[in-house]
Amino acid sequence: MKHFSLILGITLCLFSIGLHAQSPAPFMMLTHVGNQELEGQPLTWTQDEMLLLGRDGQLYTFPPKYAEKSKKTGTVFRGYSIMEMRNRLREEFDSSFDVSHSQHFVVAHPKGVWSVWAERMESFYRSFTHYMAVRGFDLSDPQVPLVAIVFRNKTDYYNHAAKGGTPLQPGTLGHYDPSSNRIFLFDAGLESDQDWTASIDTIIHEATHQTASNVGIHRRFADQPRWLVEGLAMMFEAKALWDPRATHTQRDRINYGRLDDFRYFLANRPADMLPKLISSDSLFRTSAVAAYAEAWALSFYLCETRPKQYCEYLERVGARKAFSKYPARQRMADFARYFGSDFTQLDADLNRFVAELK
Repeated sequence: MKHFSLILGITLCLFSIGLHAQSPAPFMMLTHVGNQELEGQPLTWTQDEMLLLGRDGQLYTFPPKYAEKSKKTGTVFRGYSIMEMRNRLREEFDSSFDVSHSQHFVVAHPKGVWSVWAERMESFYRSFTHYMAVRGFDLSDPQVPLVAIVFRNKTDYYNHAAKGGTPLQPGTLGHYDPSSNRIFLFDAGLESDQDWTASIDTIIHEATHQTASNVGIHRRFADQPRWLVEGLAMMFEAKALWDPRATHTQRDRINYGRLDDFRYFLANRPADMLPKLISSDSLFRTSAVAAYAEAWALSFYLCETRPKQYCEYLERVGARKAFSKYPARQRMADFARYFGSDFTQLDADLNRFVAELK
């Protein structure tokens, strides 16, 4: 009876109105799981597991039997305000941290000159959304404040990640965590007495992931082709795409690091590289550097030569249902819908395009 009552407290309002477990609930709820008070929108659930989108933007997963004192708190999802999120971060981090904010970002950082990070992130957000909007995207405002955590140095950054169960590869300068919806990084420029742009490629890359996942370009909780997600982020590493003061020739839009990688692997590049890349994420596990190079080259080629189809394809993939799988056959069909199914010709066109880049 006790087990049933705990489940009932969190699921009564869901099942009593006959909602399907794959449909987000049309309301917010407040519940207590252990020593945590959670408020947000149930996204999907079973008798054994619930996934709740918190008002802070984090995804919380827990068995309903551990939830207590559950109640409905609103008819639609409403994220925390900027000031509410700022106050929560002040409580989360110790007194050595301060919290700054801009229109869309709340940034926890060590006290001192690190406060500039909020405006840096906001400046990128403006550049990114402008670039996508002028190409026809109907962007949405983020449902929640975008959170970034900036650590004083690499040691603090790595230690925090390890404590949270996210061991980092050597050389990592920052990462976006889709589950928490946060960017984590450290200021490599300040640590090494260099300009902050010492780590700009990583920062822009991760900020692209976060922003695209919150303005309607990528579907955060749906399976998205990794080549498409990473390709877009690598395109924005080029200064012309994020710095409004930069010139905007094609040369300025090239990611020369990835171009060099693509050309390095060209001699041994398999004839079926494109179908492999498009149909599966496996190349990123078996040949990561080559996969990233291919993802950038294909994304840049499509965006430069077929921008309308590229944006329509992004929109179709970004509209996929939350928590849905994306099998190889459907991935190939969606790609072919916008770019055709003649991969031999596409491969030839891509190689010709890349060969002409200077």
